[in-house]
Amino acid sequence: MKRVLPLVTIKMLLLLAGSITALTAVRTEVFAQGALELWKQAQQLQEEGKQEQALKLYTEGLSREPQHHDAHKAYNNRGLLYYSGGDCKKALEDFDKAIELNSGDSACYYNRGNAHRCLAMVDRAIVDYTASIQLHPENGAAYNNRGSLYLEKGNYAQAESDYSKAVLYSPEDSEVYCNRGNLYRVSGRYDLALVDLNRALELRASNAVAYYYRAMLYFHTGRYKDARTDMNDAVRIAPEEPELRCFRGDVNRAEGYYDWARADYDKAIELSPRYADAFDKRGSLYLDRGNGLAAINNFTEAIEINPRFARAYYNRGNAHLELGNYEDARKDFTRVISLNPAYYHAYYKRATVEMAGEKYVQVIDDCTKAIDLHEGFRDAYYLRAEAHQARGNVQEAKDDRKKARNLGEPLEPNTEGQNRIRPIY
Repeated sequence: MKRVLPLVTIKMLLLLAGSITALTAVRTEVFAQGALELWKQAQQLQEEGKQEQALKLYTEGLSREPQHHDAHKAYNNRGLLYYSGGDCKKALEDFDKAIELNSGDSACYYNRGNAHRCLAMVDRAIVDYTASIQLHPENGAAYNNRGSLYLEKGNYAQAESDYSKAVLYSPEDSEVYCNRGNLYRVSGRYDLALVDLNRALELRASNAVAYYYRAMLYFHTGRYKDARTDMNDAVRIAPEEPELRCFRGDVNRAEGYYDWARADYDKAIELSPRYADAFDKRGSLYLDRGNGLAAINNFTEAIEINPRFARAYYNRGNAHLELGNYEDARKDFTRVISLNPAYYHAYYKRATVEMAGEKYVQVIDDCTKAIDLHEGFRDAYYLRAEAHQARGNVQEAKDDRKKARNLGEPLEPNTEGQNRIRPIY
């Protein structure tokens, strides 16, 4: 939700489908001679999708009369052309100029908010959406987009308030229900999420993002078959979207359809060759299927794309551990800890490497750190008990085993598959 990626991922789909609602053009109703006539022609061309021709006419008119009382509309509409062409910096310059010439137009602030968001300038985007709402209190699109930014910042209460205003003022807009449904999903209110996502699809059956969000809801509640049905629909609607392919791979993998999962990860990588997450997921699939070398190659590819990808280091460490490459495994788990000191599994896994090398003091230290971070981590108690026993600390070993038994039986070796695909934030 939060994060601007260089890949063409679901975030770009969201830009087109709802988190950034359709941009607002400022119409010029009355035209005379000169610049106004050019802008009238440009607007017509813009509405017909002839962007290059429209851009030339807006620019020519602005060169003739840059201070005309309607010039802010031309700057605004030219900014929309730059934005739709992917040049958010030029779009921002034009929206700045439009607001400089006329600070009372809600649409210009709304559009500048979208440009700021495109450039990952989240706080400035929020300020612009707020200004747009102040000038036009029933602007459902501005509430919707501001709500998405609050969601990215983790401010769920404000996001919910904004999305609910968006629903109030845009009750027939599929995207606002889609976004509020996603908020309810990430905050664990699954019943409310399902109601909103169902409504989003009632309003627009081709809403791939709504299918994606509902599939994630089903997936995380164990309804894998329903999740796969929704992801099939999402991929049918947006077949070139790599993140949809990647998540469908996760669903297929969870159901045991490994060949289908592999095909989805392959397609995601084909669509976006620098999609680190897809390489990591495909590596995890290879590891689950016992192909450790192929797994390591995929994890390494993910790391080369994103050298700070903690989960890929963790997963590669698991692969090295299973192949008996203890020193490589130790290095990878240490790297995870340097990137994310709160990830307790990495301390535990590094302790298993140290146990193999009979480095019992380090085992105790790492298990203790893992337990400090997650008091209910029973396997860390069992492993620490073994290290204490090996050092002759009989009472400490007895105490740890007692604590571990109270927490339940230990995990069987190599059954942490779900940890391999657990996002590390």
